[in-house]
Amino acid sequence: MTKIKHTVHISTVKETGCEHCVAMFERGDFANAVNHYIEKHGYTLIHVGTETEHDSEGRPCDSTVAVLGKYGATKE
Repeated sequence: MTKIKHTVHISTVKETGCEHCVAMFERGDFANAVNHYIEKHGYTLIHVGTETEHDSEGRPCDSTVAVLGKYGATKE
């Protein structure tokens, strides 16, 4: 049986670095970040949706997010 062992969260409004290598993705480089995890590290796309956060003045800031998962074998 396989289960998701690790997830990553990618957003269109945040810079991020790959958790497995030295790849860096600038704010707005959403597609490249998602594709990197899928193609280079074997992740699976679990969810794409929207997220609303608020800035320091309380104004809403909408973004697109992706959650990707890495499967691993389990003993059962």
